[in-house]
Amino acid sequence: MNRFKNNPEYILCLTGSRGINKRMTLFVEGILAGGFAARIVSLPRGVWRTEKSERPLPCHTKRVCSMEIGATDQARLRAIMCFHWLLLPLAVLVGMLRHVPVLYDEHDHYELNTLESGGSWFRQKCSGLMVRWIHRVCLRWVSVVTCIHMNESVLKRHLEQWQSSVVELHNYPVTTWRDSSRPQVMTGKLCFVYIGGVFAEKGPGLAAEAFQLLSAEEQSQAELHIFGEGCPQLIATLRRTAGVTVHNGVTPEQFRRFAITHRCCGLSLLAATARYQLVGTNCTKLYEYLALGMPVIATRVGEFPQFISQNQIGLLIDGRMNSEELTSAMRTLLKDEPLFRQMSHNASSLMKRDEMTWEREWSKVEQSVIFTGRRRAA
Repeated sequence: MNRFKNNPEYILCLTGSRGINKRMTLFVEGILAGGFAARIVSLPRGVWRTEKSERPLPCHTKRVCSMEIGATDQARLRAIMCFHWLLLPLAVLVGMLRHVPVLYDEHDHYELNTLESGGSWFRQKCSGLMVRWIHRVCLRWVSVVTCIHMNESVLKRHLEQWQSSVVELHNYPVTTWRDSSRPQVMTGKLCFVYIGGVFAEKGPGLAAEAFQLLSAEEQSQAELHIFGEGCPQLIATLRRTAGVTVHNGVTPEQFRRFAITHRCCGLSLLAATARYQLVGTNCTKLYEYLALGMPVIATRVGEFPQFISQNQIGLLIDGRMNSEELTSAMRTLLKDEPLFRQMSHNASSLMKRDEMTWEREWSKVEQSVIFTGRRRAA
C-alpha cells in the first residue's frame, strides 16, 4: 500500500508497444490497487490499447508516447517498472539519477524470440546479440527481476547469468475468473473456443481446418469461436469459414460472460517450435479456460503434457499440428459427455486453489523493494 498518501507517488512503466499486453495490465492494476498512480511511456509502435485489462482502467490522459493513469503531475516518482529489453538501459539510467528502485519483467524469452522472428538471418542474429548485451550490462543494476515460468525454469536460469535473484511469476488468472465460473452447460452446442493472438503458430487456423473435417451431423452440434486479433489474412480466411465465428476487441469480462453461458472447450494449440517447446505457465489462456471450468485440447509442448495428464483436465495432440488428430479430439469430447463433465469438474477444482491465482503471484512483487518503502536503488 502507498504509505505516502499525503505525498502522492507514481510508478513509471516503460514498454515497447502502445498495445499493452495482458501481463502488463495486471502489473498496472496492481500498482493502482496499491494506491499509486501510473505513467506509461512507450516506444511509438502500434496504438494505445488497454482492453486486456480485467476492469476498465480509471480516467487517463493519452499522449503520443505516454499515458497517465491517475494524478502524476504533483506526485513523486516511487519506482520504475520496465517491460521491454530495448528500454532497460533507459530504466536503469533514470533509476540511478532519481535514486529509485527498478523492476524489470521479461514476459517472453526475448533472446530466443529474436532468433525465431521474421527477417534475414543477419537481422535475427544481431537482435539476439543486442538482447544479450543489454542483459549483461544492465541487469546487475536492476533492483528486482521477474519473469514468466518456462519449462524447467529455463528463462529464470538464463537471466540468472547476470542477476542472481530472479523471481518467476506464473501467469495464473485473477480470482475474478474462478469466481465467475459456473458448472458447464450440458445442453446445446459444444463451443470450441480460442482466445489470444490470431497467428498460424498458435493454432486458430488449425482449429478451423479440424472443424471442417467433422461430419455434417457433428458440425451441427458444435461451433468454433476465435477471440482475438492478429494476422489480417488469417482472420479474413477464418471469417469465410463455415461454422467459425471471429470476435475482435473482446474484453476479458465479455469473454467470461460468453463462457459461462455456453458449453465450452478451450484450445491451446502451440506449434512445436523451439520457443513453444519451452512453454511453462506462461500460456495465460490455458489457465483462464480452466478457471472457467473448461476442458482443454492442447498440444504436446513444454509442460503441457505432464500438467494436463496429471490433472485429467483435457486431451493432447501432437505439436506438429495435425488437423485430423485435432478433429479426433474434438469428436471425443462431442460424443463422450461423462468424460467432458469429469474434466470440467477437475478443471474447476484445480483452479480453486489459492496458489493458482495472480493475486498470490503479485504478492511476491508487493513484498519486494518496489513497495516496501525503501527509496534507494540497487
